[in-house]
Amino acid sequence: MRKKWAIWLGLLASSQTFGQPPVQTVIPGVDPVFPAATQPQPPAPVALPNPIQPKENLDGSWQITALIEDGVQVPEDQVRLRYANERIFTIKGQALTFLMPGSLQSRSILFITDSSANPKTIDLIGAEKTGGKGIYSLTGDNLVLCIGEPGINVRPAEFSAKRGSPFMLMMLKKLAPAAIPPVPAPNAPPIMVEALKPPVVTNDDQIRAMFVGSWGHQDEDYNYTYTFNRDGTFSSLRTFKEKFGKIFHEDVRSSGNWKIDQGVILTTTTTSTDKHKVNQISSYRIRTISQSEVISVDQFGRLRREWRLP
Repeated sequence: MRKKWAIWLGLLASSQTFGQPPVQTVIPGVDPVFPAATQPQPPAPVALPNPIQPKENLDGSWQITALIEDGVQVPEDQVRLRYANERIFTIKGQALTFLMPGSLQSRSILFITDSSANPKTIDLIGAEKTGGKGIYSLTGDNLVLCIGEPGINVRPAEFSAKRGSPFMLMMLKKLAPAAIPPVPAPNAPPIMVEALKPPVVTNDDQIRAMFVGSWGHQDEDYNYTYTFNRDGTFSSLRTFKEKFGKIFHEDVRSSGNWKIDQGVILTTTTTSTDKHKVNQISSYRIRTISQSEVISVDQFGRLRREWRLP
């Protein structure tokens, strides 16, 4: 009886494990032990760098719509006739170009910008003096520039040009190609009228002795200084009076030779930072001269008054 029960229990156990995988037994010290299989983990996300902001494209022709210096808006006619021909700037790459009124000489200045700064910055690059530091704002076809005088090494913190401030504020509008006016011919020089009149002083030796030294002269746009040496050489410096000229122009330094012939001062420029002045001959007919002042008429018939510098 016991033998039958043992047989039935064996059959019952085998029926419960039928179709199931056999249970693996591990004998310690005899069988190798392998770690349990684990599911592969997904790779950690990689932080991507911030996308590089595209450089703003300022290329095109821009017309000055407003210009403020010392808290005062410069009249539109003055900007057009004395600052930039037709109030137009042309930007291509990192160069800003405009035509000087009257002579229509092309003036170019390099600049660099940083559109990632807040506010965005612009620095003008001068040839002989530190360029102006400024800020700018570009909204569609409207460009606003606030730039400081060269050499002050200070950048404006806001778009402002208050009275007494070294900054200039300028607003510009981008022009469509069809709206750009044609370039006119250079203005003709004035007729020589006054220069034909005989001088008051006719003694060349006397004029030469009194003329040696340094003199100053100014007009609406420039300050001039001249130094006439006894050996017949001279040097000159021309600087701009307004902030626009100080920022967008270089000082003009020239030198050459001078002589006097029948009351007329003749100068020949041999070197100059303005290439258009090289080999240029100018004449000034002396009207009156003293130890402190000289009045003359240039070759274009314009009356000039110089004062002696210390």
